[in-house]
Formats: sequence, C-alpha cells, structure tokens
Amino acid sequence: MKIGRADIPQAASVMAQAFAEDDPLYRHILPDETTRSQVLNIFFHRYIDMLYPYCDLLTTSDKYEALALVFHSEREPGTVRSKLKFMNRVVLAVLKSIPICRIIGVRGFIRGLSILNSMSSSWLSILGDQQYIHLDMLVVQEPYRGQGYVSKIIKPLLDECQMKNIACTLETQTESNLPIYEHYQYHIVKIIPLPNSTIEQYCMVYTPGNEDE
Repeated sequence: MKIGRADIPQAASVMAQAFAEDDPLYRHILPDETTRSQVLNIFFHRYIDMLYPYCDLLTTSDKYEALALVFHSEREPGTVRSKLKFMNRVVLAVLKSIPICRIIGVRGFIRGLSILNSMSSSWLSILGDQQYIHLDMLVVQEPYRGQGYVSKIIKPLLDECQMKNIACTLETQTESNLPIYEHYQYHIVKIIPLPNSTIEQYCMVYTPGNEDE
C-alpha cells in the first residue's frame, strides 16, 4: 500500500517514534531522550519529502503497522541535470530542518549532519551503473513486531527484483537486525565503522539467483 505525499507527516511521526526507541545511530546522534522523538519527527518529515519523487513510501495498512521508504534507482537517471535537481532537494531539506537547531543547538545540528554523512548510502557506488532497489528505511511499530510484517514489506520487493533481475540493497547499524535480513538472503558486502564510536554500518545486498549461496 503506497502512502501519498499528504500523509508524509503521519509516516514521519511513526518512523520517529520507532527509531527513537531502539536505533543505535539515532541514539548516538541524539543522546537526550527527552527531545529525540521531536527532532526525528522533523528530520524524517524533511528526509522523506526530499526523496519522495524517487521512492515509494509503503505501509502494510492504514494502521501503519510497518513502514518502508524504498528508493528506485531508475527514477534518478544520473544526468547532470537530474543530479543538480537532486542536490537542490538536499539543500532545501537541510534548510527546512533548521528548526531542529532550536532543540539541539547549531553545533548539535552540524554534528548530526556530519554523522549521517558518514553513515550514508554512498557505498552504493560499488554497483556502478547497475539498476537496483534500495530499502532505505524499514520500521515495524512495537505492538506489531514478530507478526510477519517485515515479510509483507520485503517479499514484494524481492519479487520485483527477481522479475527485473536487479539487486535489492539496504544498510543497518543495528547488529541484531542482521539475522532478519540474512533470512531473506541479503549478504554483507561492506562494513563501515563510525569514527569515535562502537557503531558500524552493515551494507547488504540481495542478488537474484544467489539465494542459495
């Protein structure tokens, strides 16, 4: 079920709540638990809006049990014009996120942007010109965990990748998530450590035809 642009604020709120509770990266960026959800709400609203033309924002039902932001590389053709347009969207998203400074200060805002840049999806350059689908974000609300909602998001993506014979990629900083993704035949292709922390980003790829490797 695709979510329309008008419902981005609600989706951002759900994602903010889920990531604020147990995501090691955002806990590191935002150590103050009393303001973490508020900051993430603003951030995800602007981030999703920035990527919306290139992504599908998906949910399992109107209850938003699970949510995913899925990037389709074919929607960003890589021309000079398209790259400039994307960079303009990035700059606009950063500017619209400036109200976060009122909550965590300018220094905290800049620190957060720097960390996110270190833990970005730039590793996808290893795919070269290959087309791919990137599972940018996936959350399941706490009351619905362990009830198969991850499968309801991931299996259709993998079916699409098999049909198109393209890779499906993701990254996670939560080590306990690795067995979940490995169950769906994602494999770690790169590990990126975050300087001055114990956090590592696990970059994973599912390749059709390699399910049994």
